[in-house]
Amino acid sequence: MTRHIVRLSLLATVAVLFSSCAGYRVGPIKPEALVNVQTLAVPLVKNDTLEPRVAPIVTNAIISQMEQDGSYKLADLNSADAVLNGRIINIERRQLRSARDNQLRSRELNLRIQMDYEIIDQASRAVLKTGTIFSETNVFVSSNYQTAERQAIPEASRQLAIDLISQISEGYN
Repeated sequence: MTRHIVRLSLLATVAVLFSSCAGYRVGPIKPEALVNVQTLAVPLVKNDTLEPRVAPIVTNAIISQMEQDGSYKLADLNSADAVLNGRIINIERRQLRSARDNQLRSRELNLRIQMDYEIIDQASRAVLKTGTIFSETNVFVSSNYQTAERQAIPEASRQLAIDLISQISEGYN
């Protein structure tokens, strides 16, 4: 009698374990439009702002994050399944904290980058996905405002790349 109870409880446990895993999927979960894309080309992003040398910083951050994520392989323009085109459309600075003795002198700065992107299929030239990414970072300003601002751009670019790759590899918005 106890043998039957042990067998039934073991069978019930196995049935519960297998039924709870029915909807789970292991591996990358790409958005529906990008399921067939295995390789991506990432040309230099366009810079529509007046901020110099931002395009290579953002492009390098995107490439670095793509390599770290691994959902897509990097390829050149001739052999890629799709192309990721980006356009930096706005860089905004806001004063978060000012100096006590001078309200015009910043002590803490918020830097925000906005970038539009599109992924284009190489074979059909169809637009597979478009979107806009916002990224921001805060930085404390020392005596040199320009240096502090230049240090904030790579950090904001890194966060922008993380959000972008997360969006195109996992579908998060």
